[in-house]
Amino acid sequence: MPIDSYAKALNTFDLKKVPIFCLIPTIMMSDKSKEIITSKVELEHVISQMFANFKQISLKTFMPILQQTMGLSGSLFFSKMRWQFFDEHDQHCFGCATSYTLQKMPDEQLQIIVAVIDDDENQREAIFPLLSNL
Repeated sequence: MPIDSYAKALNTFDLKKVPIFCLIPTIMMSDKSKEIITSKVELEHVISQMFANFKQISLKTFMPILQQTMGLSGSLFFSKMRWQFFDEHDQHCFGCATSYTLQKMPDEQLQIIVAVIDDDENQREAIFPLLSNL
């Protein structure tokens, strides 16, 4: 998962491209709960709701800052990222740390299997209200 490609898919609100970065089942976790997404349809629904929420609170640009990557095994990797969220006026709104467990696929692409959201700025509900348990 080249992070630039993932960020570009997010920044263009591309509902067809964002899901290709995830391997089903995908697990989303936070301090409060876990959500297991078990189908492509469910994943597309969650992403569609996420995009609607981004637009509702006027978020337009998402900039990743890679903090750490390390191999866990031959095909599993861990990456820690800090996402910066900007509005339509390119004003910084907030940041959110997210850790990913990724799996390298036969085509050499990395796909997300687990995303751990660290809502350190308490903004998760504005972004992911659909995942109310997270």
